[in-house]
Amino acid sequence: MADIFISYANEDRKVAAQMAGLLESVGWHVWWDRRIPAGRTWRSVLEEALKDMRCMIVLWSQESVDSAWVAEEAEEARKLGKMLVPVLIQRVEPPIGFRAIQAADLVNWDGTIDDPAARTFIADLKSLINAPLDSTDKQSRVFESREIESRSSIFQWLRTHWLQAAFAGIAIFLLLSGGQYWLDSRPAKPALSPAGVQENLEVKPAPRLITLAIGADRKEVKPAEALKVTAIANYSDGAEKQLRDGIEWTSSNASVATVNDRGEVRALRTGTTSITAKIGDMVSTAWTIHVKAVEPATAAAKLVGLNVISSKKELFTNEKVSIRTKGRYSDNSEKVLSIGIDWDVSDRTIAAVSPSGELEGLRPGKVQVAARSGNLLSAPLTFLIKEVQRPVPPQAKQVKITEPKPVKPPPTPDSSKAQILELINRAKSYREQGNYGAAMAELEKAKGSDALNEDVRKEIEQTKKACNAEIVLGNKLIC
Repeated sequence: MADIFISYANEDRKVAAQMAGLLESVGWHVWWDRRIPAGRTWRSVLEEALKDMRCMIVLWSQESVDSAWVAEEAEEARKLGKMLVPVLIQRVEPPIGFRAIQAADLVNWDGTIDDPAARTFIADLKSLINAPLDSTDKQSRVFESREIESRSSIFQWLRTHWLQAAFAGIAIFLLLSGGQYWLDSRPAKPALSPAGVQENLEVKPAPRLITLAIGADRKEVKPAEALKVTAIANYSDGAEKQLRDGIEWTSSNASVATVNDRGEVRALRTGTTSITAKIGDMVSTAWTIHVKAVEPATAAAKLVGLNVISSKKELFTNEKVSIRTKGRYSDNSEKVLSIGIDWDVSDRTIAAVSPSGELEGLRPGKVQVAARSGNLLSAPLTFLIKEVQRPVPPQAKQVKITEPKPVKPPPTPDSSKAQILELINRAKSYREQGNYGAAMAELEKAKGSDALNEDVRKEIEQTKKACNAEIVLGNKLIC
């Protein structure tokens, strides 16, 4: 049966060997070499060693903290009720669940038994698991050897002096018989009362407190929040107990957080404080608490202004143009609004605005249009509605009779020009709205009036180009 089981990561095998040598030099039997004997499985060997051990020493390093094997061995030792002694061989924090047990500090151990840290560790270990099993076994073997030698000597004497032994036995029998007769003839003495009987009882010393630690579910709180901390005591018999009474709690910075006699921490303001527990002369390791300010919630941007925009401010009667409303928000951002807009028109006999934001000229004049959303009203935008110019009939001229000349196509009348201009403007408005079908329909009408009109041709090219661009972006359109 092994006194001590050393759990370690393979990368720390050299340190584990030094630790095994240190413990065996004191007299303990150590299980640490993980070689598998022939005919055995690793799982069976490990389970047998875990069940037979008295104490497990866990060597915590960066590699063992990340090792699933070390964590499993330590957890199995805890389930079996074995004593767990953590040893730091590197400056690391043990995994969650093993931090409450005070760890021995052998980070700077030179590997020898003369090192002060090693001596302190051996002394603490002796107080935890008492004397090594080997020393007890040696004493038992000495007593057993002496008893066997004594029995052998008696048998040898009886073989050579059997006659003397027989006479001696008869004499002893007669003496015992006479003694018993004399005792029976004596008057009986009163029996001793139970109070007069003294028993030699062995009183075991009470386990002594070795380390005191603090635990809590978190280390960060917000101002005005409460946090419960607990004191965890580790005793010399390997027991671990959560204490509730008789604890003196202290906060290193009471202006950041306070702690009462029940271990209830109250955060006051941002900062850092350390909570410690004290029982008699035993002071726990500090539990550092960070009080962090509450981050203000980001308020949603609020609509603070409106602005009416239009591609043109002059149009003819019966002509339509699309107008839009741009909203300005409290975070200085701007966005075009498409819903929730009402339109105010100064004279609805001059122009009218549809709910979708299309302004149509009704008769010549000036009109102001403003957008409204809730309690917000935009600055008005002024539009000029003009009358469509009527074509003036050409005056008759005297024509001299001359030789016939090549006939040129008659010029486009002014009325047709005005009509073509109106169709082009209407097509532009539809194009800006993304209604390319309606725009092309207007341009076909204009082309029918003047097939050679350069403005009509340019507008047709721009409309087709805009439509094709949206098709490339994935919009399903017919140009």
